[in-house]
Amino acid sequence: MTACKRLHHAPTNSARQRTVDRGRLQASVLEADTTYRARQLATGGARLLFADLHPNLRWRDGVLHIDQMIGQHHVAVSGQGLLLVPSLFAYKPVPPLNPKEPPWLAFPSRGLATLWGPRPEADATALASLLGPPRAGLLRLLGEPLPTVEIARRLKVTPSAVSQHLQVPHATGLVTRARDGRHVLYRRSRLGDQLAGQPGDA
Repeated sequence: MTACKRLHHAPTNSARQRTVDRGRLQASVLEADTTYRARQLATGGARLLFADLHPNLRWRDGVLHIDQMIGQHHVAVSGQGLLLVPSLFAYKPVPPLNPKEPPWLAFPSRGLATLWGPRPEADATALASLLGPPRAGLLRLLGEPLPTVEIARRLKVTPSAVSQHLQVPHATGLVTRARDGRHVLYRRSRLGDQLAGQPGDA
């Protein structure tokens, strides 16, 4: 019954994990674009800010021109500011449809191609270089909750060696622990999953 339940929930949990990861990636893309635009504005003012925002945009003599629009109207931004909105779904600049709306401009965000590319796989060599081979192997093993005795059996080391290697991963938040009767169970945290490049078990 437990095995069936695990099989039943595995796709759901896997899909949920992918959704969470995708949401974080989307947020990071938008945040990176916002940081880049702020730097452009601080470095070169409006001229540099709009220089590479989109080919349809032109900044000239204090006026932002938007080409290839269906309708035409003028919006006075003076004193109101212009809200710039990086978008994952816009393919060209999108201004307010009504000139009476507060000034804003949606535009295609930088880095959109990274959302659809394959997810980079974890480099096992790099993980071992970062943590050391024993702790890297330990982190990969802890996709499911395990007591130190079982970890020691699988890694063919002593329980005391396992406890020693668990100290740093636990202190840095890569591994969590919880008591289950007489045993203390260890498993990778969400951060540990990301570092190991592996999803945790349901």
